[in-house]
Amino acid sequence: MTLDDWAVRGTAWLAMASYFVGAILLLRARGRPTRARAARWAWAAGCDFYFWHVLAAFHFRHDWSHANAVAHVAQQSGELIGRPIEAGIWFNYALLLVWIIDAAWLWIDERGYFHRSKSISWALHSFILFMIINGAIVFAPAEVRWPSAAALGVLAWAWWRR
Repeated sequence: MTLDDWAVRGTAWLAMASYFVGAILLLRARGRPTRARAARWAWAAGCDFYFWHVLAAFHFRHDWSHANAVAHVAQQSGELIGRPIEAGIWFNYALLLVWIIDAAWLWIDERGYFHRSKSISWALHSFILFMIINGAIVFAPAEVRWPSAAALGVLAWAWWRR
C-alpha cells in the first residue's frame, strides 16, 4: 500500500474506530462525567478523522475535483450494484456536516445533548451506521470487511446490553 493509500484508508479506519468507541461511550455516558468526557473526545476524534479522510480523498484520489469525486463514487456503485449513483458523494458530504454539528453540540451543550429527543439520536446514528456499513463493509476491500463487521457486532452488543 502506498502512502496515499494509507492517508485515505488510514483516516477512514481511524474515523470508523473512533465512531465505534465514541458510540459505545455515548451509550454509557449520561450522568457519568468521566465517561461523558471520554465520549466527547472519542466522538470529536472520529469527526476529525473523517474530515481528514475527506481531505485526503480529495487530494490523493480526486485532484480536488468534485466532478472526479462524483465519477469515482458513481463508478464504485455501478460496479457493485450495476447502477451508478452519482448522488452518492452528497451522502458523504452530509455525513461530514451532520457529524460536525453533532460533535459541536456535544462540546457546547453536553447536558442538552444527553437530554435531547431520542428520535434525533436514532436518526443520527442510523444515518452514520448506514454510511459506515456502506463504506466499511459493502464498498470496502475484503481485508476491511470482517473487522468492520466485528466492530459493528460489538456496538450492537453494547446497545443491546444498555
